[in-house]
Amino acid sequence: MNDEERPGNAGKDIQIQEIMRPADSVTPETSAREALKVMIDHGVPGVAVADADGTLRGFVTDGQLLASALPNYMKMMDSLSFVPESADTWVHYVTEAADKPVGEVMTDEVSSVEVGTSELAVAHRMVHDGVSSVVITEGGKVQGIVNRIDLYAAIVGLG
Repeated sequence: MNDEERPGNAGKDIQIQEIMRPADSVTPETSAREALKVMIDHGVPGVAVADADGTLRGFVTDGQLLASALPNYMKMMDSLSFVPESADTWVHYVTEAADKPVGEVMTDEVSSVEVGTSELAVAHRMVHDGVSSVVITEGGKVQGIVNRIDLYAAIVGLG
């Protein structure tokens, strides 16, 4: 079977910049509340964290934001059933945590590749790092993001 007879895009080089999405990013000084709003507005579970000049510094997810809002001992509890219905203190604590800058919450270990990287290398990075998306950079500056579904769809010819 030659390349023309293969289903999907088998045998065709896919340029990662053809399938990447524009990357929503926030700065390390952005509050958790603002970062969460970006995630909600764009329907994504995480955003790149970049300096004002676009240099990638980290990544923050909705899970990291939630974890940062709960006291450590509460994370270890199996049940919060002991918390009374009128737990205004807890609501206040979580609300205050929403004003924390994402630089205190983000991970600085980001799955990223440079523009021009092959789709196979991006897929390998996703599997190796156990992530659902990879940030695409050029000279260390955020250019876009590729998620698993878009990458797989492009490879099999659905993109």
